[in-house]
Amino acid sequence: MNCNELFYSPEKNELTLHERIKLSTLVLDKGVTKKNELIEFLREELKESFGCDVRFWLQGSYKSHTLIKPVDKFSTYDIDVGIYLFFDAEAEDIESKNVKDTLRDALLAYCAINNEAKIQESKNACEGLIFSSFLTIDTPIYYKTDTKLKLATDNGWSDSDPKAIQDWLTNSYATKEDRALMKRLVRYLKAWVNVQWNGTSFKKIPSLAINVLVANNLSIDEREDDSFINTVLNICQQLEQSMEVANPLNGSNLLTMPEDALTFARQKLQQLKKVCMDCVEANENERNINFSNLFQHYFPQVTIVSNEGGAGLPALTTIPEISVCRYNKNGEHIETVMTDRLTVDKGDTLTFTICNSASFNAFAQTQWTVRNVGHQANDANDIGHVEYGKPYESHKRGTSYTGTHTMECMITYNGAILGLKVIHVVVRPALSVNRPIRKWWRR
Repeated sequence: MNCNELFYSPEKNELTLHERIKLSTLVLDKGVTKKNELIEFLREELKESFGCDVRFWLQGSYKSHTLIKPVDKFSTYDIDVGIYLFFDAEAEDIESKNVKDTLRDALLAYCAINNEAKIQESKNACEGLIFSSFLTIDTPIYYKTDTKLKLATDNGWSDSDPKAIQDWLTNSYATKEDRALMKRLVRYLKAWVNVQWNGTSFKKIPSLAINVLVANNLSIDEREDDSFINTVLNICQQLEQSMEVANPLNGSNLLTMPEDALTFARQKLQQLKKVCMDCVEANENERNINFSNLFQHYFPQVTIVSNEGGAGLPALTTIPEISVCRYNKNGEHIETVMTDRLTVDKGDTLTFTICNSASFNAFAQTQWTVRNVGHQANDANDIGHVEYGKPYESHKRGTSYTGTHTMECMITYNGAILGLKVIHVVVRPALSVNRPIRKWWRR
């Protein structure tokens, strides 16, 4: 399949990277509702605490329309709510730490009447809440006068103007189409960060830094995948010269991270650059599989054309022979089959086993990638996941969402693909009761 079409489709095809990384409308609507409830609570609470006009301005990814789905069902997405106090705090000798502490007390009061919310660990530049439904709300707090806008941090009052940076990003490109492309590429890079940093303790590349990097290095090409490749290569070239991202308003570094996090980011960027360089002259098969590995379950399921391919690609591999043991919700064995397509009932459990595991290198790695499709999985923020093992190890998974999903088994060794197999799993609703057919007639 054309790799460009797997990235983006103007028809909003759900089997594209862009649609798979977008938050579902249901999830976002719930988050917006919680955001609005919190704002109304804080409006009265903080007005009484500070004795001034209190206003709110949304910022960050929600404001810039670059929110993406969390990497898995256990992670969260962020909505940033800026809080503005309309008085000169510094002129009245009010310390920023005291303002943050007052806000934290207000958030704790909100948690006391809302059992879905818990207070987050305090950050240098904001306080916040985490909710039980995939959501965190960060609440940076500022004071504003006619001439000053300062952010409260643990280290004092700091110059910060999120609205100005948002205006700069919006005005970076003149046409609606170019601005839309810029936002899509920001989403793709944020998805890459989510996948590559998942399971690590290293600080991620900040979202604002990604936005500025893309705005400064955007490559506008006919194909979406070419735009991604060339924009990434431009970004990597910039960061190889200096691992800093200048704030376009004041020149401060947006990429302030601990040294170990910077080292990790450099390694990941080198890997990303290599993938993109490999894709420059690659055919569709090679691009598809490279980006599938890069974005993992975010990327739609690829179909490999057998008459294409180069060294290390599926056209030249041994196909894993996979048996699937199916058990019902009571743990009773239903069937064991070897097939490319399997229909099951919701609640069934499936165990996948590579029968010809001895055909592969003993030190090879098996990557099992689940890709869920459909509104049920989308609304549960669970479009898939990746697990690793050895070819001789079985892999077990449940069936929670109605729809046609895929299990991809990829076997690799030293970066080369030794085997690839995709099994389509059609999950139908929970087993229905077989009702007897009765014929009625008049006497």
